[in-house]
Amino acid sequence: MFVAVDQIEKVFELTGGGKYIALKGIDLQIKKGEFISLIGHSGCGKSTLLNMIAGLDLPTEGIVTLEGQRITKPGPDRMVVFQNYSLLPWRTVRENIALAVDSVMKGSPAAERNAIVEKHINMVGLRPHADKQPGMLSGGQKQRVAIARALAIRPKLLLLDEPFGALDALTRGNLQEQLMQICEENEVTAV
Repeated sequence: MFVAVDQIEKVFELTGGGKYIALKGIDLQIKKGEFISLIGHSGCGKSTLLNMIAGLDLPTEGIVTLEGQRITKPGPDRMVVFQNYSLLPWRTVRENIALAVDSVMKGSPAAERNAIVEKHINMVGLRPHADKQPGMLSGGQKQRVAIARALAIRPKLLLLDEPFGALDALTRGNLQEQLMQICEENEVTAV
């Protein structure tokens, strides 16, 4: 199995000595190339589970594996796209994407890294905005930069934590369709 979540439990210690059981007995198997959506009400543990698959947090019990390897910390094979974009405001669209590519593909020739950056700018339709800073972009455009940055380092797994939550319905619908198409064309597994 590509991603396996086995008997996950997550307990948070509360101030004052209590405990909050966020997740209990969670099993999930994800095949390579699948696009999986976790649906549930606010506070039911979706982000908690995503954080454990990302390696940003560890389960109290159980294990999470990617291609048979236990996930214990974040890594470039798993990229997260958050609701708040997480872009560097003083960098351009191109520079925001290039930072990720340069850090993960240090050994590759500069021309190859640049080609990857440009390909992903085109992939999300931001060619006219490549030299703009995030402050000059709409919410939908900012999220496209975040998606391009995540995909540019060719992760095995794309993790999306309500990436379209802050966008209007029309923009959200368009971006969701584009993202699913990009994931399908590039054989990206997404949660």
